[in-house]
Amino acid sequence: MKRIKKRVINTAALGLALLVTPTLTYRSAINTYAQAALTADEEAKIQAFLATEPQNNDTTNLGKVKVDQPTSGYTFPGVNNYTSLFKTRGQKITLDKDYEFTIDNGDHAGKTVKVKDWANVKGYLVNSMSDSDLYFENGLDKYMFTDEVTLIDQADGSEFTVKNAVLSLEGEEGYRTFDSLWTDRYVFDIPVEAGDTRFQPEIEDASLIPLYGNGYWTLHATVTEMVPYETIVKIDESLKTGEVEEDVAGALGSKTGKYDITYSPYEDLQGDTYKQYTSDVIYADLLENVDTEPAVNDILSKPWGDATVTDFTSSPATNRVLRVGIDYTHFVTEDGTPVTVSGANVDKKFGLKDKENFEGYEYVSTHTEANGDRVHVYKKIVETPAEPENTPVPETPETPTQPETPAPATPETPTQPEAPAPVTPETPAQPEIPVPVTPETPVQPEASATVAPAVQSTPKTGDAGLFTSAFMLFTGMIGSVGAYVTKKRNSEN
Repeated sequence: MKRIKKRVINTAALGLALLVTPTLTYRSAINTYAQAALTADEEAKIQAFLATEPQNNDTTNLGKVKVDQPTSGYTFPGVNNYTSLFKTRGQKITLDKDYEFTIDNGDHAGKTVKVKDWANVKGYLVNSMSDSDLYFENGLDKYMFTDEVTLIDQADGSEFTVKNAVLSLEGEEGYRTFDSLWTDRYVFDIPVEAGDTRFQPEIEDASLIPLYGNGYWTLHATVTEMVPYETIVKIDESLKTGEVEEDVAGALGSKTGKYDITYSPYEDLQGDTYKQYTSDVIYADLLENVDTEPAVNDILSKPWGDATVTDFTSSPATNRVLRVGIDYTHFVTEDGTPVTVSGANVDKKFGLKDKENFEGYEYVSTHTEANGDRVHVYKKIVETPAEPENTPVPETPETPTQPETPAPATPETPTQPEAPAPVTPETPAQPEIPVPVTPETPVQPEASATVAPAVQSTPKTGDAGLFTSAFMLFTGMIGSVGAYVTKKRNSEN
């Protein structure tokens, strides 16, 4: 007995005509008892599986469902159009004095320089980039970040340009703790924008970044990967061809990792090469890492910096299980036993087939079982005994002819006897009266079983014999009378 089908979605619109197989001469559109309709690709794969003529309970894997990973809706504008989250947080300022600086790092480390055209140099107040508003007490240093600045070597007057420079400025009371100038502080131009919700910056004190390259700041990111489920197809011959029942609905799994990121590109990166490690690249690297199911405190190291795993959770996907119907064609006799040819039973055939002809059997009817199987019914042919060869055909007897009435024999007239000798002649014996021979009554031939003889107007046998006897008696009496007269005359003489 079939299960009660709770959810029914007809996918006839999709149709299985995507792939017609030689093994399935009949098919209906797939009816899916499921939470979701089959895709065209799934239907094609199911049809290809059926073409292999699988048996009951055989299974196949249609593969993983296509998954679109969650997105924030944010699009990185490109390496030439973005604004770093630090710049968004920083207060815009202009260089206020003609400072003299000592280069702290890089190829020009140790040189004393001044800023060319200093009054027109613009940048961002580093101190304002922190999460909290710092109160600038007397003597507190201030720092300015600028994307690019041209410097004049105070030793020889030569000029050169540096990028991503941080300049130490006087505090509120005109005090400078450092007269340093730092180059290649890429972090302030990090290619992650404040509007990218995939990352949450935490900047405790940006003023320490010039000194240490990083400082007290972190990017937090939560990365979730949806795990696709697989679709498993199982053959169920209790279902009809074209029926699909969903036993288990597929459900996506997930893997979620939380990361603390320290963005610190290698300082030996030349030019704008650090910009290649955009927010999209960073997130993709984290997504790939979460797929490995990392442990807490694991560190992912990349050219853009390091990411520490602070938490990880996962839930497995639930594979979708479909049962797909198949049908067979059976060839049986009227009592339900298989048709036998040459001593062997005719096997059932996969799919719905037309009737066939078998020697010694006569086709009777076709019906469909409750499970969709097609049954062709036959009966044995009973052979009639063959008639013997050259069986004589009974001849129609000839109509007997009327027997001819025999003419009575006329006795010869006795000749005149010669004169007797003196001896007294013997008295002639009384001649015997000839008895006419009665012709035999022809035997009436038996009537043929198939052909009745024609009715003839034939005289009765008894009547003919009586006539003949009377005639012969009459002629005999005449003969006797003649002999008597002759004897009388002889005696008178």
